[in-house]
Amino acid sequence: DPNYGPAYRLLGEVYERFQEDHTRAMQYYQKYVELEPDNPEGLYYYGLACVQAKAFDKILEHIAPYLSANPDVVPLLPIVAQGYFYNDEAQKALELFERYLANIEGSERAHYTDIAYIASDTELQEYHAATPGPEQQAYREQFWARRDPDILTKLNERVIEHYRRTWYARTYYSSNVYPWDERGAVYIRYGEPDYRSRSNDRNFVQTAEVERVRTQMAVDIYGPEAAFFTFTGPVFPIRTSRETGSLFEQGDPMDIADENFTAEEAGEATDESMNELPEAEGGEAADFRLGFERNPFERDGTIGSVLDEQTGQLNTRLQFGRFSPVTIGSEIDTVPWETWTYIQINGGIEITFTDEWGNGRYDFAPLPDATTEDPDAIAYIARMTEHMPEVIYQQAVSTSPDFYRPGLPGDILNFYYDLAHFRGPDGQTNLEIYYGIPPEQVEIEQEADSSFIHVQLAVALANEGHTSIYRTTDEFAYRGAQVPSTTEQGAFVPEIIKTQVPPGKYELQVQMKDLISGRTGLYRQELQVRDYEIPELQVSEIQLASNIAEEGATKFQKEDVWIIPIPTRSYAIKQNVYAYFEIYNLTKDTFGQTRYKTEYRIRSSAMPAVGVFGAVATGLRTIFRTSKPQVAITNELTGRDADEREYVEIVLNKVRPGVNALEIVVTDLVTGKSIEREVRFRYGN
Repeated sequence: DPNYGPAYRLLGEVYERFQEDHTRAMQYYQKYVELEPDNPEGLYYYGLACVQAKAFDKILEHIAPYLSANPDVVPLLPIVAQGYFYNDEAQKALELFERYLANIEGSERAHYTDIAYIASDTELQEYHAATPGPEQQAYREQFWARRDPDILTKLNERVIEHYRRTWYARTYYSSNVYPWDERGAVYIRYGEPDYRSRSNDRNFVQTAEVERVRTQMAVDIYGPEAAFFTFTGPVFPIRTSRETGSLFEQGDPMDIADENFTAEEAGEATDESMNELPEAEGGEAADFRLGFERNPFERDGTIGSVLDEQTGQLNTRLQFGRFSPVTIGSEIDTVPWETWTYIQINGGIEITFTDEWGNGRYDFAPLPDATTEDPDAIAYIARMTEHMPEVIYQQAVSTSPDFYRPGLPGDILNFYYDLAHFRGPDGQTNLEIYYGIPPEQVEIEQEADSSFIHVQLAVALANEGHTSIYRTTDEFAYRGAQVPSTTEQGAFVPEIIKTQVPPGKYELQVQMKDLISGRTGLYRQELQVRDYEIPELQVSEIQLASNIAEEGATKFQKEDVWIIPIPTRSYAIKQNVYAYFEIYNLTKDTFGQTRYKTEYRIRSSAMPAVGVFGAVATGLRTIFRTSKPQVAITNELTGRDADEREYVEIVLNKVRPGVNALEIVVTDLVTGKSIEREVRFRYGN
């Protein structure tokens, strides 16, 4: 009967539970829920298949309406929450997760709220040192605030992601263990791996970044020849059912249990209770070390060629007693395994889990069996110990206790930005963010005979403790002549956002969203905002400009001039450099006058202009210092005010194309004190 719903549910369960074909399972579950849309249990299992297949739109289409009509079906809350979360509706996702936590047992809820699962050792010590109650609650709030990936919004997406990960670990990694096995612990800290391969679902598709991490690990463990292998499973050797090279009889007490060394025990490479084996059973004369072949890359046969003449593949085997890595050419029976690769943790790590007892509980893969006392064995054990999954995980936790880097919805929008800060009122600092909106990066609407761009610009700054966050958002629209041609190289629409913050160290986030196409771009950086209230000679940041004019848009006006920002910091050949800066707290002489000197120097790094600006910001100061100035200008000035605003136009006809530094030195001729500022820019194509 094609309209008999339970049959489709049964097929969905078969594909989901036994074959783990989530896409097929989802298709059968979907047919089931179409036939029986009011069965919450069927919707629940359909939701699990959608989560695994990452079909979150189907959750909103088929399950969210039922939950809206039946809000007391608690198991559906976290599933629908994920549908909203991945649909960029974070507020709805948070509300559903909070409803879920409010409706489950306290012991279960504690797993979702305990920061110990992702905190560093230092953070846990600080937390436990706080007084239980309001003080610990305040610490938890700051703990999560420090992890907020998007301070541009008041909503903390990292909290939602933690709820999602915890639910996932409780749902998928809790077979025969409470609250979860080692996979759950890793997943809660680091989330979805960049690459996952399983014994019942080997993954043959690897990105270049994943392959780099896995190949490096293989070379570190096995030597340079490992670079010729394609690992489709664990690089770290796991237990096989193969008897070749094994030094244990079935039932030996070391065969299953005692090989599960902890990281601390792994250093005890040999067991004093083991006696040396006779040659026929694989003792030293039989060329064994730690139950491995003496040379793991020993080639089969008597011909020493690396490649098999018929297949063109490496005629090499990696064998360590009953342990072996999994490569594309190996057809071996092993314990069930999963291997996860994270490319952004500690430069790239791989963690392997094995189900040693076949009961669905996965632990960190154990160290291969140690069998003999041998000086050379130390080298093998040291190499293996260093790459034990448990050791790799603990090292990662010590440096990166958790990780979350959300992707932006839709295609990425690339844009330019620059910044400068100046003294503000009442001890504040005026921070200016200069945007460059590239017309080729946004969607341009045509209105009759006019072009139209509509963007939203946003800035957020969080102080070191994330106790204060400053946000500014505005929308801008440009029409007609304001929109440059998309074919004009380096063209952009200049824009500015201004805000005021106290001096200090901040995390800065700068965002641009195209309100027509929905594309978004986001940049982050650390920012030190100076304290200009200190009563001594000070100079502001240097603002580079494409032009300094006597009229223009009000937003670019400073006193009686208009400073047009150039956030690209790029000047074309024959274009002049314009710079603006402010001087504070000049000392007056006995006649009530200030006397000061400004020196301008441009130095070239002799580097090409293309693709080096990230390096310019961090590593080229020595190059600039040792190069001879291409341009040098000195002015001596007098005035009546302790504060001055200066701007300058510098002709670049003697400057070499490439990356250059503009140095400005201000000397108070009354006190003799000098202050220097520097800014870098590109000159030429």
